[in-house]
Amino acid sequence: MGKLGFLLQFFSFLAGLSAIFFLVSNLLNKKDSSRKYAEYSIILQALLTTMASIVLVVALAKSDFSIEYVAQYTDRSLPFIYKISAFWAGQAGSLLFWGWLVSLAGIIEVFRMKNEDNYKSSVLLMVTVTTTFFLILTNFATNPFNTLNFVVPDGNGMNPLLQNPGMLYHPPTLYLGFVGLTIPFAHAFAALVSKNLGSNWVKDVRSWTIISWVFLTIGIVLGGQWAYVELGWGGYWAWDPVENASLLPWITATGFLHSAIIYEKRDKLKLWTFVLAWISFELCILGTFITRSGVIDSVHSFGKSSLGVFFVIFMIATSVAFFYYIWKNKARVDESSEINLISKEGLFYFSNWVFFGLMFVILFGTTMPIFTQIFANKFTVGIPYYNMVSTPFFMVMLILSGIAPLMPYGQSNLKEVVKISLPSFIFAVICTIGMYFMGYKKTISLLLFMFTFFSFFTIFIQIVKGIKTNGFGAIFKHRRFYGGLGTHLGVVIMAFAVIASSFYRYEIEKVVKPGESFNFGPYTLQVGDFKVVEKENYTSVMTPTKVLKGSNYIVTMIPERRFYNNNQEAFAEVGIYTQPVGDLYIILASYSMNEQVIGLQVVWEPFVVWIWIGCAVMVLSALHGVFGRKSEQ
Repeated sequence: MGKLGFLLQFFSFLAGLSAIFFLVSNLLNKKDSSRKYAEYSIILQALLTTMASIVLVVALAKSDFSIEYVAQYTDRSLPFIYKISAFWAGQAGSLLFWGWLVSLAGIIEVFRMKNEDNYKSSVLLMVTVTTTFFLILTNFATNPFNTLNFVVPDGNGMNPLLQNPGMLYHPPTLYLGFVGLTIPFAHAFAALVSKNLGSNWVKDVRSWTIISWVFLTIGIVLGGQWAYVELGWGGYWAWDPVENASLLPWITATGFLHSAIIYEKRDKLKLWTFVLAWISFELCILGTFITRSGVIDSVHSFGKSSLGVFFVIFMIATSVAFFYYIWKNKARVDESSEINLISKEGLFYFSNWVFFGLMFVILFGTTMPIFTQIFANKFTVGIPYYNMVSTPFFMVMLILSGIAPLMPYGQSNLKEVVKISLPSFIFAVICTIGMYFMGYKKTISLLLFMFTFFSFFTIFIQIVKGIKTNGFGAIFKHRRFYGGLGTHLGVVIMAFAVIASSFYRYEIEKVVKPGESFNFGPYTLQVGDFKVVEKENYTSVMTPTKVLKGSNYIVTMIPERRFYNNNQEAFAEVGIYTQPVGDLYIILASYSMNEQVIGLQVVWEPFVVWIWIGCAVMVLSALHGVFGRKSEQ
C-alpha cells in the first residue's frame, strides 16, 4: 500500500505542475485551451490526492505496519476512530491532509467561478501553487508512505494526550480555517494581476472568508476546550506558540472582514484589504511552519525537522509575487483619500490598526525564540508578556465592537452618537457596581467588565430597537446586519467569561485519605476509595468524589490517572462539574495505594461555560449572515 500511496501523491504533484504550466501559458498567451487543460489537471490533482489520502486512511485502519507512519502513530489496541484521526496526528499525514483540502478548494473554484478570463486563471494558479507546495513536502521532504525494511509486530501508538474526542474535530476545523483563507488571498492576487480592482472580488470571497473564519473560530475555541479537559492544569489558554499560531490569522482575518465591508460599500481601505488578505494567508502558512518544523518548542509541536527552509522559500516567493502586483497597481490602491474618524469607515480604519497591532505584539513574542537564537542565546517570553501587551488592544476592541455598529457612513454627529450610547453606558455602570457587590472587586477587572457591559447593551439595544421598529422578520430580512450584531454579541459574551476566569480563578491542593472530607468554598468534597478500571488500551485509577453543598448532594466527580499501553507515564483525566456561574474542577494530582494517600488539586473557574456559549453565538450568527447575503444584495 505504501508504494501505491506514494505513486498517487507523486502523480498528483505532476498534475499540479501541469496545471501551473497551462495556467501561466494562459495568462501569457490568452489561449482558452490552456485554461481548459489546466482545469482538467486541477481536477486530476484533486482526484489523485483524494485517492492517496484514502490509501493512507485504509492503511491506518488496517494497522499496516509496513508503512512507517502507521507504525509510528498507531498500535493494534488503539480504538478505530483514533486510528482514522492519526491521518492528521503526525507531520507527514497532516501535510498531506492540508494539500488534499486545498485541492478540494481548487475544484470548488473551478466549477464555481463562471468568468473565463485572467482573473479566474490567476485564482486557480495561486490555489494550485499552494496545493503543489504541500505535495512537494510530502513527496520529497516528509513522505507519509515511507515503508519499513523490517517487520514490526505492533506500532508505537498515539500520544495519550491525543486520545481525546478533541482529536476528531479540533485539527480538522483548524485546517479548514487555514485552507479556506487561501481563497481570499488567491482572489486578491487575481484582482491585482487582472487589474479588476472593483469590489466584485471582495463580494465574491465574503462567504469563503466568513466560513473559513467560522472554522478557525471553532478550531481555536475547541482547542482551548480540549486543553481544559485533557491537560489537567485547569486552564484553556496558555499563550503557547502553537496556540498563538492559530490565533494570529484569526485576528487578521477578522480585520479583513471588516475592511472588506468599507471596500465594498465606500470604495476605501483598498490597500488595507489587500494586505490583510495577504497576511492572513501567510500567517496560516507560518502557523503550519511553526507546528510542523519544530523550530519553536511547544507542547503541540512536532519534533525538529528540515521543513523550515521549504516554508520560508514559499512564503517569500508568494509575498514577492503579491507585492510586485501591489506595486504595479499602486496608483489604484492608494490610501491618500481622507477618512473621517467619526464615521463607520473611520472606526473600521482605526480597528485595522488595532487588529494589526495586536497581531504584531503576539507575533513578536511568538517568534522571538527564532530570531534570538540566530544572534545570541534563545530567549522566550511568557504569559505575563502576552497579558500585558494584549490587554490594551482587547479593551479597545471591546469598545469598538459596541460603538462601530452605531456609526453611519460618512460624516457623523458626535453628540448624537453620545446620546445613543448613553443608556448603554448607564446600564454598564449599574452592572459593574453589581459585580463589585457580588465580590468581584479587582480594579482592572471591573474596568474590563464595564467595557464588556457597555458593548453588550449597545448591541442588545440595537437588536431590540430593530425588532420593535421592523418586526421580528427583520432578523431574517437583514441577515447580514443582524448576523454581524450577533457575532459581536458572542465576542462580548466570551470576553466577559475570559475576564472573570482570568481574574477570579482560585485553587487549593489537598492530601487526604479515602473516606475523608474537606471544604472548598461553599462545597464539601467527600473523597471515595480507589477504583481501578481496565480498558482496551489503558488502565485507569479513579477516586470518585462526592460534592455536597451544605447537606445537599450535588454530584459525584471522578478524576483519574490513566496508564496507556506502550507508555509508562500517567496522564490525568479531570473531573468537571459545570454550572452557569462557574466550573468545579478536580485533578487527581498524585496517589499511593500502599499508603492510602490521595493528592487532589481543586480549582474554581468562574463563568467558563460562557466561553463555549459565546463561541456558539458567534458561529451561528456568522452563518446566519452568510446564508442571507445574496438575497440582501
